[in-house]
Amino acid sequence: MMHMNSTRVATRAAVSGIMSPPLWAQNKGWSKIPRLNGGKLTFISNKRKVSHLNYTHAAGYYYHPFTRHGKNEKIKFCKSAQRGVGTFTEYEQNNIMSSRRKKKIYLCALIFSGVFGYAALKWNEKRDVTCFLSEMKEISDDIFDKLDNIVLFVLDKNKLKEEKKKIQEIKREIEKLNLKHINFLYTYHEESKDYACYLYKGRRRRNITKEELSVDTVKDIFEPFFTPVSEDYEKVNEGNKGNFPVCVTHDTFEKEIIEDSKRNEILLVLFENTCFLCFLYKPFINTLHKLFKENNIQLKLKKYNIEKNDYAPNMIICRGTPTFLLYHNGKGNKLDEYKPNDIINKIDQIIKSPKDIKEQMVEKAELIHARMHQFGYLTMWMTESKIIENMLIRRHVKDIPNSNDDDVVYNEILTALIEEDTQRNDLIEDSLNYTKEKINAAEKSCFVAAMMMANELIDEEKKYEVS
Repeated sequence: MMHMNSTRVATRAAVSGIMSPPLWAQNKGWSKIPRLNGGKLTFISNKRKVSHLNYTHAAGYYYHPFTRHGKNEKIKFCKSAQRGVGTFTEYEQNNIMSSRRKKKIYLCALIFSGVFGYAALKWNEKRDVTCFLSEMKEISDDIFDKLDNIVLFVLDKNKLKEEKKKIQEIKREIEKLNLKHINFLYTYHEESKDYACYLYKGRRRRNITKEELSVDTVKDIFEPFFTPVSEDYEKVNEGNKGNFPVCVTHDTFEKEIIEDSKRNEILLVLFENTCFLCFLYKPFINTLHKLFKENNIQLKLKKYNIEKNDYAPNMIICRGTPTFLLYHNGKGNKLDEYKPNDIINKIDQIIKSPKDIKEQMVEKAELIHARMHQFGYLTMWMTESKIIENMLIRRHVKDIPNSNDDDVVYNEILTALIEEDTQRNDLIEDSLNYTKEKINAAEKSCFVAAMMMANELIDEEKKYEVS
């Protein structure tokens, strides 16, 4: 006990000697500090002075003169003299653990860097292979329906690295030709062994094999194909004299549509010779043209054969037929309507026609159904007549192959009738009268062929009975 008290006295003396304020501080009120807490003032020693001690200070109260606490406020504290103090053995163990931790961190960093570096390398290689695709678009139905002058490359996903250089070289050669408005597209097809590229312009298409597609053949293939095709304007409108809609060609599109639409609204009908609906609509369109002309309606009807003419510059791209385009002030819009009654309602909105004009249009539209039925009868009678004729011929000529079935004969006759009709220009009533006459002729022809076949069968039966 004596020893502990003497030690505390010595410690307090040492502390008080170190921490006692200078004379100037005593003169300025520092001497009053011990009295504030009943004389129990404890100064905090720095770590260096207490690091060798192995005990804890007793709890006490102190007042710090430089804090924001009130004058009579007490703050309780308890400080460990051994905080942050450790033995040499603990220090050595900490160093060993720290070294192991560093090795683990270093190893993890190496693994992460390796994985990340490998992934970055592969990504960079893939980007180098596929970066040339960013200059093109992948084809889709929407893109195809809106674009013309298409160069479509067929790629194999597994061989992009091999195909990259070749495609880039071919593209450079195509660009040297200065062809206008070329659109480069691509698609994937792993099983495409025959064709490496497809070309599209207007309704034309060309397939290019892998053997054909090379830098040396680019000019001979691409330049002729992308040269615009146009009908002869004078020839296709020969004998028209304003009685029927003007047939616009590729070369006259700017004058007949863009410039003329600045003076009049124009309804342009896109058609094809091989389109069955276009075939049915043709005399109906001619009749509307005559009706508008006779009633001074300021809407011109014109036609454009997209099978014989490429799409002209500033023309709306349309793949389906028949399609109706409305042009006004040099700009055009594609109409969603294509059925006869829908087109009549749309025309009525455009021209604000009198009631009697709309009634006449509806009446003419109903004749389209009569034309279709008549054409069906004509094809049927002509097919029956042709089948009987073939049977009669084969009875007398044995070497004729019997390869044509009824469906083949029907399709051949249907195609021939449509081709014949495209060479004629008439109104809907005239077309019905013409078809009716042909039906009567086909019925008679079929009846005659049937009678001939019946007579031959009767003669054969008689010969068989005699024998």
